[in-house]
Amino acid sequence: MNIKLISGAIALLLCVASCTQKDDVYLTVIPQPNNATELTGTVALSDNICITAPSGNDGADKVVRYLSGHFNVSDGEASTPILLKEDTTMAAEAYLLEITPSKGVEITAAPDGSGWFYGVQTLMQLRNAGNGVVKAVRIDDAPRFVHRGAHMDPARNWLPKEEVLKFLDLIALYKLNVFHFHLTDDQGWRIEIERYPRLTEVGSKRPHTQIGHADTYNPVRYDSIPDEGYYTKDDIREILAYAADRFITVIPEIEMPGHASAALAAYPEYSCGLGKTYIVQGRFDVFDEVFCPKEETFEFLCNVLDEVIELFPSQYIHIGGDECPKKAWAKCDHCQKMIKDLGLADEHELQSYFIKRIEQHVNSRGRSIIGWDEILEGGLAPNATVMSWRGEEGGIEAASAGHDVIMTPAHWCYIDYYQEDPALAPQGIGGYLPIDTVYSYNPVSAAIPDSLQHHIIGSQVNIWGEYIQTPEHFEYMAFPRLLAMSEVQWTQPSRKSFEHFCRALDAEFPRLDSLGVNACRNFYQANIFGHYNRDTKQYEVELKTLWPDAEIEYTLNDSTFAEALKYTQPFALENNATVWARALRDGKQEAPATHRILKVSKASGATVDTHSEIIDGYVGLPRDSYAWKGTYGDTITVTFDEPVEVSSVRSRALYRPNYLWWPPSRVTIEVSADGDKFETVFDQEKMPFAEPPTESTAYPVAADFKPTEAKVVKVILKCCKSISSDSGEPAHVALDELEIN
Repeated sequence: MNIKLISGAIALLLCVASCTQKDDVYLTVIPQPNNATELTGTVALSDNICITAPSGNDGADKVVRYLSGHFNVSDGEASTPILLKEDTTMAAEAYLLEITPSKGVEITAAPDGSGWFYGVQTLMQLRNAGNGVVKAVRIDDAPRFVHRGAHMDPARNWLPKEEVLKFLDLIALYKLNVFHFHLTDDQGWRIEIERYPRLTEVGSKRPHTQIGHADTYNPVRYDSIPDEGYYTKDDIREILAYAADRFITVIPEIEMPGHASAALAAYPEYSCGLGKTYIVQGRFDVFDEVFCPKEETFEFLCNVLDEVIELFPSQYIHIGGDECPKKAWAKCDHCQKMIKDLGLADEHELQSYFIKRIEQHVNSRGRSIIGWDEILEGGLAPNATVMSWRGEEGGIEAASAGHDVIMTPAHWCYIDYYQEDPALAPQGIGGYLPIDTVYSYNPVSAAIPDSLQHHIIGSQVNIWGEYIQTPEHFEYMAFPRLLAMSEVQWTQPSRKSFEHFCRALDAEFPRLDSLGVNACRNFYQANIFGHYNRDTKQYEVELKTLWPDAEIEYTLNDSTFAEALKYTQPFALENNATVWARALRDGKQEAPATHRILKVSKASGATVDTHSEIIDGYVGLPRDSYAWKGTYGDTITVTFDEPVEVSSVRSRALYRPNYLWWPPSRVTIEVSADGDKFETVFDQEKMPFAEPPTESTAYPVAADFKPTEAKVVKVILKCCKSISSDSGEPAHVALDELEIN
């Protein structure tokens, strides 16, 4: 052992206070340790430490180097020892952390060093949460999963190297050990390949980026801001060294055979041709421009992968494999001849052939491939690992066939979705994924037999970059939801507690602030929910906050809170209103007030035959699909508990061609007093609609008629477009709130 003196904000000055030993305590640490015992006494963490570490140990050197980058040096008598002890019987990444007044800090782990590193992260969080005073404790901890990943997508919108390094620092704090680096896509090629310089000369640049969501059927509005940038090989080497010092494996992703527009703009000879002009896309969509599976294409891709493999030491190389349209292959004479010559059934089996060819090459270089769950289509490559993103089904299928799986289903793991009311949030890709939903995820599905559950090697959060144009926006999307996923990845289900997680997160926010992280502040806000209470027969508003021990104030139609009421229980809403709410603790407000427009009508609480959310009180935001519900038919039937007098129907229809959503060209209202005999009370064929130059416009749907008693109201909609998607799905109408009065 050799003595290394490192100063730090973590240096320890010991003081003793009496306390009772407690087993299985919860700590203000994220992710929550799996075993913790509170010991007698407290330890005051001051400024001076000295580290005793094994000599000639690369892992120990990394930990010492990490600490020396964070803390100062002192060797005075007040220094408290931090002892790094080796135990060759311990599993990699496990650690035993003991903090006692008599010995200071001891961290025991396997010689690879990762356990020491994670013990240090726990120590730093305890110090931060305790304001320098930590209860004596014994923590015996190890991760649930070996793959604990986070994904970054600078291919869509360039993010500089400095943001990559910052993100590596941040994920290391929360014990993630895999960084998935999405380096190529239709909108940009972001890694230097010396043999093919045009990949970055051409493929890393585009003149503009679309504004708003994608629109397949009409011209898209673009900004006038060029997007360009790529990582040189020296940049990559710096990123890899930085990650290695934090015990993080970097897995590169080179997309194929789809998502290839940027590569084909540089080297169109590797496409199917077909008379197309290839460009680096400024629009976000799934494009038909894919690699053609000819020998020269395989030579090109294998040469690219060889340079990637030479740079990246990871066992895994991610080759994408997702969202590959087959249109070009269906029209390509070469592809059709391949299908016939190889005895393949169709283009799906041709994609499987493509992936297997690439896997053979990667395996020949001593590495393994990962692909998105589409690589299951047509038959899975024999040694591939699957990332299941379109739900859990692909992962269950792959695990059942004996393949390793990383679970990353969008419903729980896509943190480019909105995490708060979209009306209050920066642009997101769509969907709604709050932090408590992330936290609730269990990557090991009950549908997988016990004997095969070991094939679930971990999970991952994905942060796709389509609408993330700045580092600040990236951090807003990632934090604090990434912390919730860290507990999914590390902590055993029996030790998880969302209540304790929120208390730990409350203590952790100041550190995020001190590190300059632009985290979403919804944790400190009041969230507003509305629902119809069938017991009280009233539309009720419920207010919630994740901030522990906070109170909520609310007001209706008044953002000044001049006459705010204290929220104690759900309250009834009789009419349309804008509800304003804010959370406070000890009279202090940590984040802006929230508000939500809620609609209440005679239809509130009625039964709807399709998409009950069409009557939920929520008003849709035109720039996002949240709160809009496609009818997928031409009739909405609303049934009241008792007959009521009605004279109007109101709603809004969203123009979103990319989703095949168009406003109605004709609206017919039929009513029935008994549910049997119907009378037409409104019929208008030419509804107001002027097709705008881009998507996301809400058009009013209004029908007024003479007062009529109704038990049942039918709203019959005729879509103003008769187009259909490639899958044959017809255009339809999407509404937000359906009001009947």
